[in-house]
Amino acid sequence: MNKGDRQRAAWALYEWAQQPYWALIATFIFTPYFAAGFVGDPARGQSLLGYAGAVSGLLIAVFSPLVGASVDARRNPRIWLVGLAIPFVLASGALWFATPGDASRILPILICLVVAGVSAELSGSVMNALLPLVAKPGQVGRLSGSAWALAYVGALISLFVVLLCFSLPTVPMLGLSKALHEPDRIVGPLVAVWFLAFSWPLMMMAPQPPKIAGQKPLAELWTTIRSLRRRPWMLRFLIGRMLLGDGISSFIAFGGVLAAGMFGWTTTQLGLYAIALSIAAGIGTFIGGRVDQKLGSKTTVLIAAGVVLFGAFGVGLVGRDSLAFVLKVAPPVAGGGLFTSLPERVFLGFSLFVGLTFGPAQASLRAWMAQLAPAGESGRWFGLYALSGKATAFMAPLVIAVGTRWVGDQRIAVAVSALFLATGAVILARVPRQGPEPEAAA
Repeated sequence: MNKGDRQRAAWALYEWAQQPYWALIATFIFTPYFAAGFVGDPARGQSLLGYAGAVSGLLIAVFSPLVGASVDARRNPRIWLVGLAIPFVLASGALWFATPGDASRILPILICLVVAGVSAELSGSVMNALLPLVAKPGQVGRLSGSAWALAYVGALISLFVVLLCFSLPTVPMLGLSKALHEPDRIVGPLVAVWFLAFSWPLMMMAPQPPKIAGQKPLAELWTTIRSLRRRPWMLRFLIGRMLLGDGISSFIAFGGVLAAGMFGWTTTQLGLYAIALSIAAGIGTFIGGRVDQKLGSKTTVLIAAGVVLFGAFGVGLVGRDSLAFVLKVAPPVAGGGLFTSLPERVFLGFSLFVGLTFGPAQASLRAWMAQLAPAGESGRWFGLYALSGKATAFMAPLVIAVGTRWVGDQRIAVAVSALFLATGAVILARVPRQGPEPEAAA
């Protein structure tokens, strides 16, 4: 294996290292536990998570362009990866202390969620900036999609570990107490250990961007922002990506919270739900990388966005004891088995449509950005890419938080997500498949 192959493998492995955070903490296990178990009131818990997401979005919006510009200016990306790993690991591990019924720990745990989320997003921005440097010519989309698929395999394995070792056994491994929700809380330390075990190869062999004499991060960042007037296609892409990505992220982040609150799903049910979505996402992303190679990133993104929107619309029609708001059906019965009620099965079915395509949408958006970004400027543009992914990220969680508190219906999260999704897809439809030659953009 030559140096380039090792770097590509390390880059993809970093995606694998990060994915359990999104699966176990941010989406399927810990945040539903936070809302329904730790806080004890699903609607209030969802509202608090919305406010935390808003704070995270603001911090990422401020810092991600600076990190990207710094990578371009040959501030060693390895230093950034190591520096961001420290708060991520500490904050993730500290989630173990979310003891149920201890209201005094709600704020510290929210702070840990913010720190872990911001660190994960910023390190992802550094990783994305390295994509054009490690991918073979013409295979950016394929590498991006393959890495996403590998990441979902990692998510699956971590979910199986939680289920088989801590959730399903009558006596969980390590003597964990189900009464104290320790199988839910152990995911924080597990994510921290997993990340440390698999992220180090990229930290050691991340390629160095080519040095450009006299380059200053803040000045170059400001120049890049000003150049948006001469690159209207980039502005449209960033706005469209901002709205589409925020819609997808909101649906993913609040889907498990919604299921836990509406159906009373336990860790076992949430874990199986997560496994089903992760399998669908892994298959969809692997296929999506090949579709991207054949049809292009733009077409892949728009097809995926349409399917995600269809799935989100279907999920929004499901209630605890109704379908489409008017058809009354039997609600879930406590102890009645896994996914035995019609609302649960319909919810799961429509969610799988989202699972199949949210991975390809995100992977191809990243590849599309790499094709649009001018040569030698990938770091700062991926910094803006991360910014666009979070510039409105505080808005959707904030609207969800306020809407949930006002309406009292957790399904407001689905409606907000669908609105962002649809608007982003319409804007992206007007963006070219790739940017013009450098002289045309000057």
